[in-house]
Amino acid sequence: MADIFISYKKEDAGRVVRIVEGLRAEGFTVWWDHGIAPGNQWDQTIQRELDASKVVVAVWSEDSVSAPWVKEEAGVGKSRGALVPVRIDDVNPPLGFGLIQFADLIDWDGDIEDGHWDFFIESIRAVMDGKPIAGLEKPARKRRMSFVPIVAVLGLAVLGVGGILAWNMLSSVDSVSYDRANSDGTVTTSTISRSTAPSEPGEAEEAMFLKAQGSALKTDYQDVLRSFPQGYYARRIREEIFPLCRNEQREIWARQQTGQMLRGVTTLENAAGEAITYASADEACASAKSNVEYDANRYCNGFTASADARNPEVAMTWVDCVCEEAGGSWWCLVDPTYSCVWEYKSFEFVEVCG
Repeated sequence: MADIFISYKKEDAGRVVRIVEGLRAEGFTVWWDHGIAPGNQWDQTIQRELDASKVVVAVWSEDSVSAPWVKEEAGVGKSRGALVPVRIDDVNPPLGFGLIQFADLIDWDGDIEDGHWDFFIESIRAVMDGKPIAGLEKPARKRRMSFVPIVAVLGLAVLGVGGILAWNMLSSVDSVSYDRANSDGTVTTSTISRSTAPSEPGEAEEAMFLKAQGSALKTDYQDVLRSFPQGYYARRIREEIFPLCRNEQREIWARQQTGQMLRGVTTLENAAGEAITYASADEACASAKSNVEYDANRYCNGFTASADARNPEVAMTWVDCVCEEAGGSWWCLVDPTYSCVWEYKSFEFVEVCG
């Protein structure tokens, strides 16, 4: 079993692979589910690797902070005292994980000499050794908003009109800023802005939202939020639709491709066994090419003979014929490469909302 179990959202695989490779370069054995086909043993494999790992690394990103199974896997690591969270986007951890400080690999380019990477590795080694992690014992504290204005509002509320004026003053605040301590000792200032959704959606937002409703895929709803973060449907998606997301296995048609070199030769006899004479190399070459095309289509159709495959397409990469003349007739061979592309039925796990 592996030392480290990586919990992540599949949309982040392109970035997570750098972390996986870096950990393996440090001498750790790493397990992640990239490339494992879902099936009857899929969940059992994940559970077995999760339980056997020494450290659970939860990769927090814009996508993973709302992924139920990532939070569940991180929760297992947390309950065992084996969780080391790492952030690759500027996001806050999900509810229940805010008191655990995280390593910060935002914009990390794979440099193992980077100080943020060193901190991440030290954290993993400390968890394996059962030691406290410097910088992780206490969570970063956010600057708390002053309660003085609230007390003032309560007091002024007794005064009637004065209270209304004070409330209007607070309602005019556009943003609130707070500081967050990073693992390397620096401080990041973040701002939460008030926003007002438009009274009705624009044509483009409406079209994207209807597409998301049709597919019910979380990724499509996320596309709406990325394009219209303060749009007409933004609050509805975040507060009403995302809480209802769930994992679902769906049928998909994936593309498969194969290819190889094939040899075609000139047909020398007809169906009756009579010799065929070719007056030129071009005629003999055309016969050889016709034969090899026939074989390529026959092989490709064989790949799609079952109900779980469809839409075969053959492409030929031609080379020149090699021809000879003998006895007043031409004969040729040709060795092109063919490729066969088709679709096959498969299944994938997706997040469905609503």
